[in-house]
Amino acid sequence: MSENKNRSAYIFGLILVVVGLIFLLNTLGIATFRIWYFIIKFWPLILIIIGLNIILKKSKLWWIIPILVLVIFVGAIFMPEAVMRRFNTDIFIMDSNNGERAGVYQEDKEYDNEITNFDIELIYGANRLHIDRVRDNDNLYDLDLDYRNAQPNIYYKMFNNKAELKIEQSKKINIGLNSEIWRVGLSGRVPINLNLKAGAGDLILDLKELQVNNLQIDAGLGQLDIKYPDRDNKTIINAGAGNIKLSIPSQTALRIEANSVINNNNFEETGLIKLYKNIYQSKNYGEVQHRIDIKISTSAGNINVEHN
Repeated sequence: MSENKNRSAYIFGLILVVVGLIFLLNTLGIATFRIWYFIIKFWPLILIIIGLNIILKKSKLWWIIPILVLVIFVGAIFMPEAVMRRFNTDIFIMDSNNGERAGVYQEDKEYDNEITNFDIELIYGANRLHIDRVRDNDNLYDLDLDYRNAQPNIYYKMFNNKAELKIEQSKKINIGLNSEIWRVGLSGRVPINLNLKAGAGDLILDLKELQVNNLQIDAGLGQLDIKYPDRDNKTIINAGAGNIKLSIPSQTALRIEANSVINNNNFEETGLIKLYKNIYQSKNYGEVQHRIDIKISTSAGNINVEHN
């Protein structure tokens, strides 16, 4: 029994090392979104590995599992794009030299003083998203959206003083050496409810000059960097795995709840007080005007808080 537990611990440790290497390679720019696509597309392999581990851990063939993990890891990095194309006809892998249609979709909408609330939904599979303030203060929003093969779908309407914007990436996702980059500029003159649904990619949200009251993020894999303003905010983050960085003004109160299978954080190091098992808050929570409440659910990742 002890030997079987040691084998399971060994395999689990190996999986953690592989996941860590994936994030390290992504941070260093060595691994591109082909790894994220591989993981999203072939996630059932995780179930297969778990099942094989249960079946083989008591046999002499237990060593097959760590070898399989390493083979999958190497395949995620070095699998040729021509092979990846065969797995899904809806996935188009962009080669910068193949002459396929590509460009930057640009659009802006003039600000309307009658707008009292702005709901935004962004849906995409894999790219890099940067949200900040509009370049021209007379605009409600301005967009610069990279695309390859198919433009994103944009829906906008205004009803009863409420504006709604939905941006959806084409169903033909482009995975390759060059990821799409979306820049979304928003007006700081109107309260915003922001809902992001992402598969894989880097999210950079500079909200310091925006009135984002509610933020909902459902993401798969990648990096997440959020800079908050000194105002009330409620944030819910559901993420698969990745690095999460949260920058909070020192004069703003913070409460954060983090639920994860594997979680590395700096909550206590940054001065947050532990209330319950997974709940922390700043010392000034009941003393200042504005509060930020953040709830994070993630499978694995690093959560870093700057409260200064």
